[in-house]
Amino acid sequence: MKKIFIAAATCLVSIGASAQMQFTKTAHDFGQIPETGGDATYLFEFTNIGKAPIIITNVESSCGCTTPEWSKQPVLPGKAGFVKAIFDPKDRPGIFDKEITVSTKTEQVKLKISGEVLPKAKSIADLYPRAVGTLRLKSLNIPFANIYSTATATDSLPVINTGSAAVTIAFENVPAHLAVSARPQTLGPGEKGSIVCTYSAAKKNDWGYVTDKVTLTLNGAGRSGGELVISASVDEDFSGLQGELLANAPVAKFAQRSVELGSMAAGSAGKEFTISVANEGKSELLLRKVSSSCDCITLSGSNPKSIKAGEAAELKASFKAAKLKGKVSKNITVITNAPKQSSVVVRVSATVN
Repeated sequence: MKKIFIAAATCLVSIGASAQMQFTKTAHDFGQIPETGGDATYLFEFTNIGKAPIIITNVESSCGCTTPEWSKQPVLPGKAGFVKAIFDPKDRPGIFDKEITVSTKTEQVKLKISGEVLPKAKSIADLYPRAVGTLRLKSLNIPFANIYSTATATDSLPVINTGSAAVTIAFENVPAHLAVSARPQTLGPGEKGSIVCTYSAAKKNDWGYVTDKVTLTLNGAGRSGGELVISASVDEDFSGLQGELLANAPVAKFAQRSVELGSMAAGSAGKEFTISVANEGKSELLLRKVSSSCDCITLSGSNPKSIKAGEAAELKASFKAAKLKGKVSKNITVITNAPKQSSVVVRVSATVN
């Protein structure tokens, strides 16, 4: 009995001697705060209800938007300490819920802050982030995603004249497959309008992801940054292939979807390689376009343009690592008239020493 009593007494002393934080609150809701109102701050206060000094060893927030400050000196028994949460609402509109972890040598406490950041009113520069002279635009790109090779599509780009004088908008270097105009052509001070572009994929006569650049002029003169990029992803329309037509369509079978070239010196002449493609369908396989994602890959000019049913061919290419270093991965994209393999990507990898 005596041994048991001594052990229990020792345990009580050990517990009583430990430090312990008792926070007044462990969560705070800021409610609604403006995005432009500066930092939102809350002070979490605690009391040391233990019998040993509290030393905060680390305070970590769940987000870089929240900066913590805390009592750096030991907090003696019965005394008070603090952990301050400083939340930066700039560029963070919407509801937030963040956590702060407070660590000592003996315990860990989770504190939480929450609220809603009210977004700032957007300026003209926010709404129209691109500037060409006094003309501001939503973007300098007009994208046409997934347009069929026989289709025509139209899209528009909002613009506004932020100057004190009228501007007349015109375009130069417009390719034949594009029709680009401003509506209205002349914008008065503060007036809004749009740039309208019509894309004819049949006239473009290309495949996959393609881009064109058009020069924008104001009052007959070019301006710095006045270049519009018109992009499109041109695809073949296979929706009409059904029944016998689909059964007789070409089928592209690639022997490999990746090519590993191994190690090579940066200044070496490069390595040649091939990609084997078989046509397992019942009609001619057209290799509409073969392109690479990097000028480090050169495709042979003698590569076949088509493969007959039941036959196979090799696409020849070479890889040159003149300006590359380390592990390198690039893509070759093959676009065909095979309904189930119309666009195939082959990855080419090498280690450049």
